[in-house]
Amino acid sequence: MSKDNKYDGLSWLSEEGKYHLMYLDTLVENDNMREVFSLKENSDFSTTLHQILVKKYDKDHKSLNELQLNLFLCMHLENSGQSCSILSCLQEWFPEHLDKFVNALNEINANKCADIIKKAINILPNDGSWFFDSSDEKSEELMSKLDSEFSDYPDGNMNDLYRKYAETHRAKLIS
Repeated sequence: MSKDNKYDGLSWLSEEGKYHLMYLDTLVENDNMREVFSLKENSDFSTTLHQILVKKYDKDHKSLNELQLNLFLCMHLENSGQSCSILSCLQEWFPEHLDKFVNALNEINANKCADIIKKAINILPNDGSWFFDSSDEKSEELMSKLDSEFSDYPDGNMNDLYRKYAETHRAKLIS
């Protein structure tokens, strides 16, 4: 293992695991979306694809095509549901795409999640102001309930949905 391997400090990770993570990093560094489709594990596939899409979006937020943006938004929504709250994604991270989240979820066949997010969007302030500035106890409880329901992934494993959607639209995702 080289001295500049950022995974050397992970003593619990096997050498094979470290090399695998370095390989995934290389795919991201090289924007090698074609090779991402050869990954066997859906979690590796989704994480690596997400990192490539983030890198592309960060360079130019208009650079993602519609299919890439669908995955990008769904992946961020999932991440926010796991790390903090769907509100973070809807109101802080990507409020400019508020009108695209429901469609993106429907596109990847996460229809139950789409219904939940639609309900959450419908209780957000129309003027784009912060939810908690004008919410009452009832709306906060509803938002909390919707957040929890979304994070239970009623449509199944999100990585599987991402993979199926990506495989179906491979040519357009790679372009």
